[in-house]
Amino acid sequence: MRPLYIAIEGIEGCGKSTLCKLLFESLKAKGIKAILTREPGGTELGKSIRELVLSQNMHPLTELFLYLADRAEHIEKVVRPALEKGLWVISDRCLLSTVAYQGYGRGLLTPEEILNLCLVSCSKLLPQVILIIDTPAEVSLARLNKKDRIESEPLEFHERVRKGYLGAGKLLRNCHVLDGNKAPEELLKETLRILGL
Repeated sequence: MRPLYIAIEGIEGCGKSTLCKLLFESLKAKGIKAILTREPGGTELGKSIRELVLSQNMHPLTELFLYLADRAEHIEKVVRPALEKGLWVISDRCLLSTVAYQGYGRGLLTPEEILNLCLVSCSKLLPQVILIIDTPAEVSLARLNKKDRIESEPLEFHERVRKGYLGAGKLLRNCHVLDGNKAPEELLKETLRILGL
């Protein structure tokens, strides 16, 4: 079986990080070698970018281009080399986050314009499977303990982002929407079914 690049998406607190870890452990148990990574922050440079975007106030365009820079570094230093070694890649977020947050949430550019920038930043290397965990913004935000700059945005912002994920998911053919109200174990079962495992 050829290695897959899988991204798990959704608003803050939807359960994507939990599903990433469960999927990683499940693949390991099946003898499938994989790496677990994230955007932003999957590289050394990405960790610095993550710290900046989550803690510093900045112009929305600056935020957009920092995310794009992180993605370019992440694809070339982590994702592509892993796939070339035959490893599966599980990423906590991918280009869909930029379309949802900066396109729908911030309203910077049209979703299509932001997607085109994302395609440049990732050299058109896209996940074969993108899983969107859909959870009401109110429910997701209630799950968070300590909130960073993005998580502290008003509820209306997160509702736009949630709608954005569903809209952005229609721009790509490889997106699957999961019900974030289900237990993590149920989401894992559904994920494995989608992956044919």
